[in-house]
Amino acid sequence: MEGSMLLSEVPLGQSCQVVESHLLRLLDLGFCEESQVVPLYTCPWGGTRLYHVKQTRIALRDSDAAQIQVKAVE
Repeated sequence: MEGSMLLSEVPLGQSCQVVESHLLRLLDLGFCEESQVVPLYTCPWGGTRLYHVKQTRIALRDSDAAQIQVKAVE
């Protein structure tokens, strides 16, 4: 997909929109197509980030976030 990237690659504070999610568990957490997501915080030891999605905050491992394709939102 042109212009898409992995959620794990999005800079902190950059709003993005979910294009595709490959894990059903992530869909249940709100990471479904067209959802707005903003990465808020990276844990000091790495490997986990905090995201704002659907009026809540959810921590995801980078390996799970790498299963979500997103596109930048201006």
